[in-house]
Amino acid sequence: MRIAADESIRKAGDPLLVARREAADLIVVKVAPLGGVAHALTIVADCGLPAVVSSALDTSVGISAGVALAAALPALDGACGLGTVALLDGDVTRRPLTPVAGMLRPGRVTVDRELVHAYAAEQARVRWWQDRVRACWAELPPHRQG
Repeated sequence: MRIAADESIRKAGDPLLVARREAADLIVVKVAPLGGVAHALTIVADCGLPAVVSSALDTSVGISAGVALAAALPALDGACGLGTVALLDGDVTRRPLTPVAGMLRPGRVTVDRELVHAYAAEQARVRWWQDRVRACWAELPPHRQG
């Protein structure tokens, strides 16, 4: 049985530690928490372990980034966890990115402004996220803020 490292990659201060300690056989990578497709690819390369791509509860926008990451991997030996759009009440595109016969099509999605408005968070939640982003930004070293 293979051991997969998920949260120890996504939430770790040092996502490579699990590989250095030989604590897993493969890693689970998620685009947004790892800082984008390019940074996630760097982590996969630096870990030297097989990777699978997963998501949180993302709209088609986030899923499309996950598909791009999966398509860019040098090898993809396991199934990816990118089917979460179906768990949402709705999506921000008229053509949701949902698996067909277990497969997702790569490419950009077109965001529909009406749907964004329809599914917008309440103002209190928006302020909470804005405050959180500001706090995170303040923690970045000056050379990473620009």
